[in-house]
Amino acid sequence: MAHTVTVAERPRRRPRTALVVIGVPVVVIGVTAAFGGLRAAPTGPAKTAVGRPIDQGPFTVTALNARTADVKQFSGPPKHSLIVTARVVNTSAKSWGIVTFLGGVVAEPKPGRYADADPMDSIGMISGAKTSDLHPRLPLDVQLVWALPAGTNPGDVTLAFRKWTYGQSFTNDTFDWTVTKQSPFTAKVTLPVRAGARS
Repeated sequence: MAHTVTVAERPRRRPRTALVVIGVPVVVIGVTAAFGGLRAAPTGPAKTAVGRPIDQGPFTVTALNARTADVKQFSGPPKHSLIVTARVVNTSAKSWGIVTFLGGVVAEPKPGRYADADPMDSIGMISGAKTSDLHPRLPLDVQLVWALPAGTNPGDVTLAFRKWTYGQSFTNDTFDWTVTKQSPFTAKVTLPVRAGARS
């Protein structure tokens, strides 16, 4: 007599489709995490090397060097100062004053603490002559100056560059570049400071 195999006696196999559907996402997530794809995107200003151009909007700025020096004054003794030289190119269609440019650059002596450059001693230099203006597409070196206590010679200095924004004025229909103390920083660069120079 033939033996009849019932459905209950047949071995049950686990559906392979379910394993593939569940397994693939796990593998993809694991590989992505291994290569850093699940990490949070970096925020804040980029750390930039000395000599690398920084795009601020209306200006392209390249930090060149930093030094301490005793800066001559019109009256009184020389002022001990930190001097940072930066190559600045005005990429906008209008001329700017050096003092206006200074609004987008600060020194950061400690993380989160910022110091404005001295607008009286900071000056532009082109072909050995001083200038207080930044004209379109004319590269010049700007000396940014900060007063220091006598005998102070920091080993390095960090500069933070703010991002200018282009938009319409609140008071009229004109459009222009602006920067404020609340503007976000686009880049920071740390320069070694050479001590003992004279200016």
